[in-house]
Formats: sequence, structure tokens, C-alpha cells
Amino acid sequence: MRTPVVMILGLVCAPSGYVLILTCIAAPAWRDVSSIPNGALDEIHHQGLWEICKDEQSVRELTCGLSDDAYFDYQVISIARGLMIASMVVSAAGILVATFGVRCWTDIPSYPITGVGGIILVIGGTLTLIPVSWYTDRLKVIPNTAAGTELAVGYAVVLGFVGGSLIVIAGINLMFSFGKLVKRKSPAEKNYHPKSSTYPGSRYPTGISNPVTVIDLPQSIHSAPAPWDDDL
Repeated sequence: MRTPVVMILGLVCAPSGYVLILTCIAAPAWRDVSSIPNGALDEIHHQGLWEICKDEQSVRELTCGLSDDAYFDYQVISIARGLMIASMVVSAAGILVATFGVRCWTDIPSYPITGVGGIILVIGGTLTLIPVSWYTDRLKVIPNTAAGTELAVGYAVVLGFVGGSLIVIAGINLMFSFGKLVKRKSPAEKNYHPKSSTYPGSRYPTGISNPVTVIDLPQSIHSAPAPWDDDL
């Protein structure tokens, strides 16, 4: 049996999206702060969930580990950390469940298990989309200790959007496995036929319209001698 297309798409999109959200959570580039007073013209601060890096493009020098208590103590940052970690765990569980459901070592895939894996993946992808969307919405409200005048979305947020969307798409594709559940008749039901009587020499049961009309003649007609029998 060939693996259904929805399962193939799910198993391709889910790991791809998972790699992107791993990069999103680790990269210190959720927000880029530039045009910093008393700073170099090409100085940019890349702010992430766990650390802040200063990038001086002219000398190609990247310095990480900058401290900013006002930024890291902001509510959006704390909640985003928890949701991203939860997304990693839930998405990994969804990929694992879906893998067990898809036909990898058996002839017939397990549609219910694959569908459940799809539901878990949708939840995992949503847990990524919530913090990146909230961070983007509050981009200019989050404390900016560097006092830069230009604030821009970093590439990590873009990767989060793409990764979360891929995982949700993978989950939706795998959830179509529920539609593949076909009610199969049991062997007893397959071999069961209603009782019906058939006329001798006919293969049609009495319950089905029979193209051959059988007329039961009275017994007296069967036993009466033919008129030509007297001449013999």
C-alpha cells in the first residue's frame, strides 16, 4: 500500500518547521535596534529571548552577552520563553506520534494515531505563532535601553512565523487521516446473506425480481391425461 500524500506532506513539513523554531528560539535577533546615540553609525543591537549582541558591521565584530534587565524582565519576553519551550516539546511529541502512525514498518498505516499526531502538531505550531505574533505587536513597546531610534523585526521572528506555520500545515495534513477511516465489514458480515428460497433450476432468490415467471399449475391439471392418449 502506498503512503497517502497527506502523510508524506506532514512528515516533510513538520521536521522542517521544527528546525526553524529551534533556530528562532536560540537566535539573538528578535529585534534589531539601530541609530543608537553615542554609538557607531553601523552599530546594531540584536535582541533575542536569551541574550543581546552588539554588531559593528564595519569591523565585522559581534559581541554577545550584553545585559539589559529592563528588556529581559518585560512580561512579553518571559511568556515568550515559556511558550517557545512548550512549542518545542509539544511539536517533538507530535512528530514522534505521527511517525508511529505512518506506514514505516507495517503495510497499513494507523490512521487514528496519525490523526492524533496531527492534532498535537497543530497545538505545537500554535504555541510558536502566539509569542512571535505578540512580540511583533509589542515591538515598539518593549523597553529599549540602547535608546536606538530605529526598531526593526529580526530574522528570528520571521523564522518563527515560517516554522510555526509549517508545523500547523503539517498537522492539518495529518489530521486528514481521520477521513481515511473506512468502515470495513467483518468477515461474518461479508459472508452473511438473508435466508431466501429459490425455485429449482433458478439462481434468483424469491426476494429479488426474477426475469423467469414460474406458474404453479393445479395438481388436477398435472394428473389429467392428455386428449391424444386415447388414440394410442
